[in-house]
This record gives sequence, C-alpha cells and structure tokens, in this order.
Amino acid sequence: MPGVRLENWANGPSDVDATIQLRMNSTIKDGAFAVLREMGISPSEAVRVFMTQVYKTRTLPLVIAADGPEDSGQPAEASYTEWLRTRLQKNINALDSGEMKSYSNETAKAVLHARLEARRSKMNLPAKVRPKSDMAAS
Repeated sequence: MPGVRLENWANGPSDVDATIQLRMNSTIKDGAFAVLREMGISPSEAVRVFMTQVYKTRTLPLVIAADGPEDSGQPAEASYTEWLRTRLQKNINALDSGEMKSYSNETAKAVLHARLEARRSKMNLPAKVRPKSDMAAS
C-alpha cells in the first residue's frame, strides 16, 4: 500500500487491546502468509496496517475489480483490464458531456485535503500536519 508507513513493532504496539478471529480458505491464507514473510511483516502487522487505513481514511485501501477470474472465465488481469477500460470510458464520456468536471492537480489536492480534514474533525481525530512542500504550494 503506497504511502503507508510501517512502524517497527518487535513485540506488537503497546496499545493493542483487542483480538480478531476470522475464517478463510487455507490455500489463500498460506499463500498470503508466504508473501507477507517475503515482505518481512507478520500477518498481524498487515491486518493492523489495513485496519488503521480503513479507520483513518474511512475507505478500503485497495482496488476491488468488478469481476474475478472465477466470475468471468478469464484470467484476473483480463477481467480487471476490461472493467478498468469500461470505467475509464464512462469517465471520459462524463467529462466530454460536462457531467463531470476536471480540476488542476493543485485544486484537487486542496479539495481532498479539506474533505479529509472535515472527516477528521467530525471523528474528533487530530488534524493532519501538512508537509512543508504542500504548504509552500498553497
């Protein structure tokens, strides 16, 4: 997950006070655990990072494709590519018709920052400190 900072929790973070149990396919679990070992993080750390991002952003920190390989009979990459192509064409049509507006990168960043700060405020979370590079651009 780009932009996610992993903290070094040798024995776990000190504020851990809850346990999560879940059931899943053992093939998926074994494969995922192998990938996590290659990345150098534990399954618990991966779940903590995922849940922290859900909490902080109120979104799922991943892309969900419309069709999986088992749904379409195609390889996962092909079904995702088709879904993405359809989605992009829909957005292009909306831009061309004026239904959707296009914004400069700076404006989009400012709007996103304002929305995130409004969510943080609503959830009584501390305001995120903007990096100096962002402040200079404002």
